[in-house]
Amino acid sequence: MKKILLFTLVALLATFFIDRVYSERNQAQLQQTVINEIKKTNQSKEEASILDFNELCDFRWDKVYVFGPETTRSEVNEKLGFTWSEAKGIGKDKKDNFIVFVENNQVTQYLKIPASYGTIVPKTSVANES
Repeated sequence: MKKILLFTLVALLATFFIDRVYSERNQAQLQQTVINEIKKTNQSKEEASILDFNELCDFRWDKVYVFGPETTRSEVNEKLGFTWSEAKGIGKDKKDNFIVFVENNQVTQYLKIPASYGTIVPKTSVANES
């Protein structure tokens, strides 16, 4: 019985860590895709980059929010309509934009894009935006 419990525990931990590494790699790839799209669509940092996240993202979401570097955690939670535990990093150093994807009132993915890339605006065809 102890061997089965130990094996189950090891399998669950392995699954958790594999999923976490896979998610971080996907997040890094998506971040680079968004940055490349910003560079391609906007040569001037003074103009907002209008991005079609429907074309850039291959995961499920029904709302996307873009929060600028001055946004506070409480403003993020208010706009999302629920408390997001990862929002604690938002607004601390004032140097990142956050793009937050939501499905069924849960954050499915988020990205930190340096504010040096300028303002990011979801294309009007996107479901919801901030």
